[in-house]
Amino acid sequence: MVSFAEHSSLPIFAGLFVLLVLLLTTTGCSTLRNAKPWHRIELQQEFNAALIKQNGASTYTWSDYLQQEEKLFQELKTQLSETDTYQGYRYELGSPLNPLNHTTNWNRSFVVKPEKIRAGIVMLHGLTDSPYSVRRLAQTFAAEGFLVIGVRVPGHGTLPSGLLTATWRDWAAATRLAAEELHRQLGDNPHFYLLGYSNGGTLALNYALDAVEDKKLPQPKKIILLSPMIGISDFAGLSKPLELVGHLPLLSSRRWLNKSPEYNPFKYNSFPVNAAWQAHRFSRHVQQKIQRLASKQQLSNLAPILTFQSIADSTVKTAAIEQHVYRHLPANNSELVLFDINRHQNFLPITRTGASRYMSSHFAPALRAYDLVKIANRNSNTTAVSEWRQEAGSLTEQEQPLALEFPNGVFSLSHVALPFAVDDPVYGLTPNTDEDYGIRLGSLHLLGETKTLIINASAGMRLYCNPFYPYMETRIFNWLNLPRIPGN
Repeated sequence: MVSFAEHSSLPIFAGLFVLLVLLLTTTGCSTLRNAKPWHRIELQQEFNAALIKQNGASTYTWSDYLQQEEKLFQELKTQLSETDTYQGYRYELGSPLNPLNHTTNWNRSFVVKPEKIRAGIVMLHGLTDSPYSVRRLAQTFAAEGFLVIGVRVPGHGTLPSGLLTATWRDWAAATRLAAEELHRQLGDNPHFYLLGYSNGGTLALNYALDAVEDKKLPQPKKIILLSPMIGISDFAGLSKPLELVGHLPLLSSRRWLNKSPEYNPFKYNSFPVNAAWQAHRFSRHVQQKIQRLASKQQLSNLAPILTFQSIADSTVKTAAIEQHVYRHLPANNSELVLFDINRHQNFLPITRTGASRYMSSHFAPALRAYDLVKIANRNSNTTAVSEWRQEAGSLTEQEQPLALEFPNGVFSLSHVALPFAVDDPVYGLTPNTDEDYGIRLGSLHLLGETKTLIINASAGMRLYCNPFYPYMETRIFNWLNLPRIPGN
């Protein structure tokens, strides 16, 4: 466990004192009186790790988790029916943005069980996110004969206020319940896998590390990570003092880094300080666990890892996945796939130097115990891309042209883009219109006068889907070494 004391210093305390004084003198009577209901209502039926202790680790199961979740969403529906939801967007009872109105609420945990089970996989979404983010991959895996459990991580899928009190231990406990349930249903079938996106990647890795130390836990055969939250902003380390300040009556609004309109049906736009603090503590916890196991030479028992990561990522530190994970791994067929920025000559004059040099600065050719792969322009005169692979133990980079390219105007991928195909009905550049969830964020082309929309300019510029999704999906199944079912 990482405590704040481990990161404390006199300059930090002095800075926080100044911050506190500034807040006291500039906010006046800042309370949550004027906050939206979804920022102040705290649902009582949410799962937390203490429920397992209360009921006994051997008796509380995934089935109990789903029953608890059912109570939670009934409470959510009741609260919204008794609350003024004007301008609530995804929380307005009759709104098409409200997932409660959809045939399937993709903010909830789901289980997909094929007729004939070849393998099983637990899928974990990211921070402020929901199981919708792994839905497309889950459907593909299910079609390939995988039993799929998609976990709604505690604090997510309901109200952003759910992240005011959720802890990383709650998230880890839910992950363990899902893994144990998958193992129970697989029986003697050894093909148990984990897939995690963003904070879900940290959860998947944390569980696998726990399974290395605790032989009673089902051990995954392989692990797939998308934009894993292994290293995050340094500011997150200061979030706990800000959270404590936020509990003061005059400063309760300071429990939030931002309170934004909630127009995204499957992801919170608002972000509480506690969420940043928990993500920081959790990433540090996993980093230290890896270092400890590496020092004991126990990582030889860790399952191979396949990671997909964008070089351009404003949420996590891309280099952290190599620094804190991959450089400690044994030669076990692990692979790190990096999506480079668009290096077409037309983007060169407007690309920041740091972004342009990031790949060469942090991932220069070197002897490694894993395959390093980058997806990048074939040359500066084209938007077409190749796979550039440097195999473990080699300094030579081999090129394999792909039938893919950067779409017009796309200068990089983003943290949020990786799990979504270009035809995703909400986040796709060319959305599938057979499904309608009230908004198509990925295909918005926002031109008009400033200060007209509630969506800020940076949100309108961010890429929400992965133009190289077909490559990623194919690479996953090739790496798993499980032949795909003909016709899929």
